[in-house]
Amino acid sequence: MFRRILVVLAAATLTAGALVTPAQAAVPDKWAFAFMHNPTPPPGLLMDPTRQFKSDGLINSTVSAGPVGRYRVVFPSIASANGVAHVTAVGPDARWCQVFNIFTSGADQVVEVQCYKYSGALVTLDWSQFSVMYSTSSGIPVGAGAYAYVHGKITGGTGPSYNPFGVNTVSHGGIGTGVYKVFLPGVSTGLFDGDIQVTAQHPNSPRRCKVDAWNPIAAGQDILVRCYDHTGAPADSYFNLTYQRERSIYGALNPPKHFAYLWTPGFPGGPSNYNSVGSVNTMIPSGPGLKYIEFHKVGYRETHVQVTAFKNGAFWCNLQNVWNIGGAVVTVRNVICFNPAGVQTDTDFFISYTSRV
Repeated sequence: MFRRILVVLAAATLTAGALVTPAQAAVPDKWAFAFMHNPTPPPGLLMDPTRQFKSDGLINSTVSAGPVGRYRVVFPSIASANGVAHVTAVGPDARWCQVFNIFTSGADQVVEVQCYKYSGALVTLDWSQFSVMYSTSSGIPVGAGAYAYVHGKITGGTGPSYNPFGVNTVSHGGIGTGVYKVFLPGVSTGLFDGDIQVTAQHPNSPRRCKVDAWNPIAAGQDILVRCYDHTGAPADSYFNLTYQRERSIYGALNPPKHFAYLWTPGFPGGPSNYNSVGSVNTMIPSGPGLKYIEFHKVGYRETHVQVTAFKNGAFWCNLQNVWNIGGAVVTVRNVICFNPAGVQTDTDFFISYTSRV
């Protein structure tokens, strides 16, 4: 009888432990997204409440302006030590935003953003609207799809990183200025399936980073990232990279049930053109460097969009205007892309949309 009691107690202990073990935690642990709608905000401005949300369910994320083009975004009560952030500028001209720094302040998660306007050889700091997100994970995803992220260091190697199936790697030395080989093991179907977002991070200098090559193999995602300075010259940089497949850009699933993404080289027929409810995504050229996009039947509640350019040298892409929702259709008018001289020019890109429900 005594031995039987010990066995029962041991089983109960293992079961209780499984409830709190990080490997069994929900994915993501904490997350937030927002649209910074006022280019010159007063201190502590509540960002657009229709386009922000976070994992604690509160709409209380704020922004304050610093030096020209610098913003401190505060996501209250979700501080963590192992996350990444992405940012996409929103505006009609040649500008971009990058992550300046990521840190915690008490219980709050802070993402500092720096924005620039293209001005040739000169650096022009400038105020800008932008979309921004932060996510951190530690457990094993429940349900379909795959999710991984990594912070690439400027000299190679990794900072914050997440992959439930292996160790992400970033290599740099000997393969060229501003060139980084990223490998995400175990999260591949061997097809061009899913979406990738990359954002430059640098505390001192203007940088833009993008996906230059994507080679999904059976063992994992083989990705080449290239980074550039404000003139379009190759330049070393820190960066954040997130891969999603049939999950939201911040890693969660069910909720949200409503999200979509597409990769222009695989549009419309490939699995990189995905709509979570089985509806359609559409894309129409709407001018030089402009693509009008609709994600059907996924437009509900608070929402978020990120964009990353693909291939074609130092070209980059932003959002021309903030996205909108009508009749459950998400309209992006438009993705706007530029060549290294700041001229609107067509190029390929990844775009990821998510609702919080």
